[in-house]
Amino acid sequence: MTRRGPVSSDVVVRLYEEAWQRWRLSGGSPQLLAAEEGPADGATRVIHAVPARRVIATPLWIEGADAALAPETVKLELEVRGLLPRAQGMGGAVVRLLPQENRQLAVVATFPPELPEENSIADAYDVSPFLLDLPADAVTLWREGDDLVAAFTRGEAVVYWETIDRSVPAEELQTWLGVLDLRLRGEAIIDRAPKVMSWVEGLPAARIAPAGCEAMGAAPESRPSLKHARFEWKPVSAQQADLQRLRREQIKRVVLIVAAVYVVIAAGFTLYFGALRWKISRLANETTQLKAEVEKFQPIARDWTMIAPTVEPEQFPLEILSGVVTGMPPQGIRLIRFKIEGGSVGVEGEADTFQMATDFYNALATAESFHGFNLQSDTPQMKANNSASFNIHGAIPPP
Repeated sequence: MTRRGPVSSDVVVRLYEEAWQRWRLSGGSPQLLAAEEGPADGATRVIHAVPARRVIATPLWIEGADAALAPETVKLELEVRGLLPRAQGMGGAVVRLLPQENRQLAVVATFPPELPEENSIADAYDVSPFLLDLPADAVTLWREGDDLVAAFTRGEAVVYWETIDRSVPAEELQTWLGVLDLRLRGEAIIDRAPKVMSWVEGLPAARIAPAGCEAMGAAPESRPSLKHARFEWKPVSAQQADLQRLRREQIKRVVLIVAAVYVVIAAGFTLYFGALRWKISRLANETTQLKAEVEKFQPIARDWTMIAPTVEPEQFPLEILSGVVTGMPPQGIRLIRFKIEGGSVGVEGEADTFQMATDFYNALATAESFHGFNLQSDTPQMKANNSASFNIHGAIPPP
């Protein structure tokens, strides 16, 4: 993550003197929060200042001005010095490059894999010297718990820090600062004798300033600043927490997508079944209307069923019946049944005498209207009153 300025309400949590402090950075004016206020109360982002004693500072000179080659060179230098974290590799080191003519000064901060359990997981992390606005070209001292921190700047950039037990007397502190000054100037990490600033209560800069170093006057109040912050490292536990949160968000997104798809499908089915219900309703209405129309034609259908045989276009029932009636004598013949069935015609009736029955059959058999019918007649049956019943039948020829 690249460096950015304060957001609407950053909270910086840092160890200063003997206690952990919570500073709210909003509107450009840091405010120290009261003890009863939680570190994340109303905060947009919680920033953890890792104590300086837990982070190793390693300034390195890299020849050449190509920033793209610097990371690999830094990695090799850290491996040679045994400072590359085994668990994290370069993931546990943060590099700041300061271009200087034809070479670059790389300030490497090597973080621990984990922080103590009492340090809560925050949103962003950086080592405490980078979360302060320190005086330029100076060495600044402050207390973090049982340690005294000395941070050196080259211009306004922090280039080195180191810690020492706070119980060390002033004379030993002066010697310690002098040794650090000589080493850093000998390696050209700093290019001049640093001024000395002390934020430690009861330890003025004049008492601990090495020979040749100027002691600065009254120290201003130490307040957090994000001017030089770069949040490029997180402990493993925080990375795992971020990963779990990302997975939860992914699962939530998947669930929301599935729910949205389900809603779309459900809406589609609702529309589909709604359309089906509308079509069914429309078909039901049409069926009702057609049923009413059919009922209107049913009497006609019944009548047609009755008269259909008489108008059959292939057998011409009326024409055949007309031929039978034409062949009847004026008296003595009574028709009882006339039928057309299975391609045959049948005529049943009574005659006053046997001879009249026979003559009626002969008249039909020779009539022009019955040509091709091949009419046959059963033997007339005599009745008690001397009348005779007859049955004439024959196949209807094809048209």
